[in-house]
Amino acid sequence: MAVAFALRIGELRSWLWIDEGISVGLASHPLGQISGLMRQDGSPPAYYYLLHGWMALFGSSEAATHALSLGISLLAIPMALWAGWSLFGRRVGWTFAALVALSPFLAFFANETRMYALASLLSLVATACFLHAFAFGRRQYQWPFVAALALVLYTHNWGLWLAAALAVALVPCAAAAANRRRFWLDAAVSFGLVGLAYLPWLPTLAYQRVHTGAPWSSRPTPREAISVIDDVLSDRHERVLVALLLVGGPALWALLRRDRELRPAAVALAVAAGVPIGIGWLGAQVSPSWATRYLAVCAPAILLLAALGLARAGGRGALAMALILVVWLQPFARISGLRPPDTLSQKAAIKPLAQAVAPILHPGDLVLAVQMEEVPVLSYYLPAGLRYSTAIGPVAEPGVADWRDALSRMNRTSPAAALEPELEAARVGSDVLLLCAAPGSGPPGVAWFDQMELRCTQWRTTLQADPRFTALPTPSSAATAGRQVVAFTKTIS
Repeated sequence: MAVAFALRIGELRSWLWIDEGISVGLASHPLGQISGLMRQDGSPPAYYYLLHGWMALFGSSEAATHALSLGISLLAIPMALWAGWSLFGRRVGWTFAALVALSPFLAFFANETRMYALASLLSLVATACFLHAFAFGRRQYQWPFVAALALVLYTHNWGLWLAAALAVALVPCAAAAANRRRFWLDAAVSFGLVGLAYLPWLPTLAYQRVHTGAPWSSRPTPREAISVIDDVLSDRHERVLVALLLVGGPALWALLRRDRELRPAAVALAVAAGVPIGIGWLGAQVSPSWATRYLAVCAPAILLLAALGLARAGGRGALAMALILVVWLQPFARISGLRPPDTLSQKAAIKPLAQAVAPILHPGDLVLAVQMEEVPVLSYYLPAGLRYSTAIGPVAEPGVADWRDALSRMNRTSPAAALEPELEAARVGSDVLLLCAAPGSGPPGVAWFDQMELRCTQWRTTLQADPRFTALPTPSSAATAGRQVVAFTKTIS
């Protein structure tokens, strides 16, 4: 835990990026309003409840909100030790704890004001308690399993895929159960209680399914269903994956052949690690909603399976573990200073942009943020009292990104209808700031980004041709944020 803390504490004060601004904006609302706001956001509410309480105690600064995720990520380390040790023995426990402590994938979420560290911790507990209860027949773990899985469902929608995977994992466990009738009765009660706990959320989930989504996402290719494992293992060159397959793979195969006691647990663990990815990939073919970060839900099962294979491989496993840690920690690159910068800092470009444009903005000025999901983080960093409008129209609540039918609403809103009322309402002497993404910065062929790029061109052309507005010099440092920034002042009504 101390080593993990030392590796992760450097990013505690890192800037918030788009999704983190949404988190703070949602959690800043009164507790009784958060659940209703989820109809606009598309996520479950548990993390936002927790963040709301945390901010009430410690504030909403970057360091304060990141500290919540950091603490959760550190708590996952002793939980990993307990899970691996209690399920498969001491060596697996220490190996699993080391993987969780030093994984760059999990460390990444330790400094994000998002729900992924919490989802990972809860899924670790849910998976471990499932194996205890149903692979090893330790019935006292059914109740913590019910609680943990229900909390996963209320933390991230990929908890549904984990629940489905664990339901499938009942099959190999049942095959080895001494009393199958009692086994299926226990399973029915446990999963039934999870369903009852989740039942109040189903109307909101149904509404979200119809009206919200991820218009920024694209359908993943078959290759991405495999390459996403490389992201979880934090090595695009596949060295970690190859090491696990060559060393841990044969050890797991030998376990399946020779160890009848551990076989059901190993098979169930493999199901918990792989099936959520398959279901998520298939679901994204129907409704695009695919992002590597969603795999925080099944990453603990993947790493526990890896720990089991490495620990069972003996000396070869220890050597493979050492090589994996060299890939992950890049000790020589750290010493030489040649280590690439952390992507967490690379994606958080809003703060320098806000610092560059803040001096020209005053209460009542208009910020035209074509990319609507940037408004919450812009409102976090920019001065108070500004008006915001997006390609969809005026923003009533800057702290919330309203994803309801977002793409269709954008398509139905003409540029003039969205822009002219806002320009007319601007008072003489006030400024208008147009913020757009750099051309071609979005994934090719995704309508969401194509439409925003088109709208940016239309709005910039309209403002430049409008005799009521005069262009202002753009702060040179704004270019470092990777955005198009154009400013105007209204000179005549």
